[in-house]
Amino acid sequence: MDKKKNIILCQVGSPRSTAVKDVRVYLREFLSDPRVIDTPRYLWFFILNFFILPFRPKTSAQAYKRIEFCGLFPLVELTKGFARQLNERLPANYQVESRFLLSAPRLDKLSFLNDNEDYLVLPQFPQFSHTTTSCCFDNLQKIDPNFRTKKNIQVIEHFHMLKGFIDLSVKQIEDHTKKYPIEDLVISFHGIPVRYVLEKNDPYYLHCCETFTLIKEKVNFPKEKIHMTFQSRLGSEEWLNPYTDQFTVKLAEEGSRSIGVYCPSFVVDCLETTDEIGNELAHDIEAEGGELVFIPCLNNTQGWVNSYAEFIQTICEKDDSKLKELFYKPVPSDVSKNMPELKSKSNPLSPKAKKTIKLVFLTLFLDLIGFSIIFPMFPALAKHYLTVDPDNYFLQLIFGSIVSLTEVGGTSMSSIVLFGGALGALYSILQFFAAPIWGGLSDKFGRKPILIVSIFGLFISYVMWIFAGSFTVLIMARIIGGIMGGNLSTATAAVADVTDKSNRSKGMAFVGIAFALGFIFGPALGGILTAINPLDHFPELASWGVNPFSYPALLAAILSLLNLIFIYMKFEETLSSENKHESKRTINVFKLLAPLPYKNVNLTNYSYFLFISAFSGMEFTLTFLAVERLAYTSMDNAYMFIFIGFIIAFVQGGYVRRKAHLVGEKKLAVAGLIIVIPGLLVIAYTTSGFGLYLGLAFLAVGSALAIPTLTSLVSLFTPSNEQGRSIGIFRSLGSLGRVIGPVLASLIYWRIGSVYPYLIGAIFIIIPILILIQVKQESNDNDPVEA
Repeated sequence: MDKKKNIILCQVGSPRSTAVKDVRVYLREFLSDPRVIDTPRYLWFFILNFFILPFRPKTSAQAYKRIEFCGLFPLVELTKGFARQLNERLPANYQVESRFLLSAPRLDKLSFLNDNEDYLVLPQFPQFSHTTTSCCFDNLQKIDPNFRTKKNIQVIEHFHMLKGFIDLSVKQIEDHTKKYPIEDLVISFHGIPVRYVLEKNDPYYLHCCETFTLIKEKVNFPKEKIHMTFQSRLGSEEWLNPYTDQFTVKLAEEGSRSIGVYCPSFVVDCLETTDEIGNELAHDIEAEGGELVFIPCLNNTQGWVNSYAEFIQTICEKDDSKLKELFYKPVPSDVSKNMPELKSKSNPLSPKAKKTIKLVFLTLFLDLIGFSIIFPMFPALAKHYLTVDPDNYFLQLIFGSIVSLTEVGGTSMSSIVLFGGALGALYSILQFFAAPIWGGLSDKFGRKPILIVSIFGLFISYVMWIFAGSFTVLIMARIIGGIMGGNLSTATAAVADVTDKSNRSKGMAFVGIAFALGFIFGPALGGILTAINPLDHFPELASWGVNPFSYPALLAAILSLLNLIFIYMKFEETLSSENKHESKRTINVFKLLAPLPYKNVNLTNYSYFLFISAFSGMEFTLTFLAVERLAYTSMDNAYMFIFIGFIIAFVQGGYVRRKAHLVGEKKLAVAGLIIVIPGLLVIAYTTSGFGLYLGLAFLAVGSALAIPTLTSLVSLFTPSNEQGRSIGIFRSLGSLGRVIGPVLASLIYWRIGSVYPYLIGAIFIIIPILILIQVKQESNDNDPVEA
């Protein structure tokens, strides 16, 4: 009796149903695969779970509804039907079954039970890619780690030059274009990130070009009217291009009335062909006065079943000479003509750059949690110390001055706002002086030692806060924290060290994402932990200075300690020895504010300073406005910061990181400043939660566009040996803005009402816009521009 041969057809699969919950489960598993998205897992976890899965499943579910038939999806049913037809065509000892990565029956549930039977695994992806074919290998690895060494198991990696596949694709194109004449033919392949080809040596691009060359050579159509494009891009980076949607719409704009599209990355039609091309792209082309002729995949056509059955039999019979005859072999020079050289518009990050950015991301994320954990509790914190330590010298010094100034006693909101402004200004003014000093010292001694010293100082400040039973200890903790908090300039300079002009914005966007995520989790954790008073459970700890805010302080201390360990053990120095120089920084405030010899840096710095002054005034008084107008609690305030953080992370991670270098950092920064203005105006007059959140959305988008691009501009216009100093001044001016902004906004809030800090801020933002317009980004090639 002939030996049984098990033929396994592998496909991706589809959701269980069009229900949003089922689509979410499907997308979660698909997008969690590091083969598909290789973004660092800890970062991708946040992006996937907070920015993709809450929104994308609903849109995808609607798309799946458009292609389903009686609850069935074409990719799954066509693949199963193909397996049934192959069974009818092949000898009796051949058993064909379909398995899926993300649908039932699943590939990873298959068992190689019988060593006396042969297994032929055929991923149904004509061109090999690690994002598809290798996913099948990973599933087989789960079943049997040694599957590649077993003689009875064979895996076919690609069949993109199979004569049957090419010839039948050509026939499919010609048959449809005879019925529906076209002016241009687009061969559209599924896309992958350019980086996967350049850095990971994925052969997919080569295979696509080989497939395209063979189809173009054999199809009866004017060669100059045949085009290769790529579809279905996902995420924020550059993918293989030209992009199908943009290219075909441009053809229609230029007068092509009928455009045929064929997708040889797929052997059966699915969401990416039937809906993305046949529906969505068709509408886009029609909007420009053109028409799309959708050319279906080979699916279960009899010719394809017969050709594939012959392919399977030839492999199983181990007839190598016949197997070679089943494939075309295009002339390499012909392929080269149809294979434009891939050049990423931004240089790929080096392995050291990736490692550094990951560590800086973690450092800033942990730092910003500790820094922002106090935000939602400012009103409660001020009231607490005015109640439990009213005779404290420092408290009287600050609050007594406010009472004298305002002639308002007690703990009214007006005086609380001014007191909070003074407390916040203390931290920021220390950062103002410390940031350029840390930056200059890091230029002299290196980034790592400065990070270690400053993070250790932050740890000490949080420990002091844990035991801040008196206002004096809290003030000392804030003083140390403010001084050590200037290390943000050093961490940012480390990113500048390992990036260049083309990818600087990408690196700085990760800095921005770290800020955003820190501002999501910091206020959230602060709001949650403030609701738990340790003295309710351990009243005896009051004698040690433990207070109602000790739990947030404890968490901040733990995070700083973890941060210190990570930097000490994992961080590699980024400042090269030739770029180290004697620090030129001074604690003289007038010299500190003296212009640098780089005109564009100075203009950017002034713009940033004025923007932050206006923005931080809003940011600081926001919690007090929410308490006064809407009776918000500390947890309600935390929700506001979480909302802002989500939007900032989404915009910076999904748009700025991808588009800043292409659009231009200056243009995005100007756009961001303009978008902030309506946000300030809406908040100025809102009396509802909806209005407040609408204004916050404008503010979050605007700041997400402006802050990382302004940072990038300063870095781009600064020589490599001045990065720490220049970014230190930039951060220092930001800290000065966070001193002046809250103080002025608090005074305006007290003097003329809660509307006016935001109204005046909206008008004031026009000034940094006018300054930033004078920056000439096109003159920069990472060389200094003399003032």
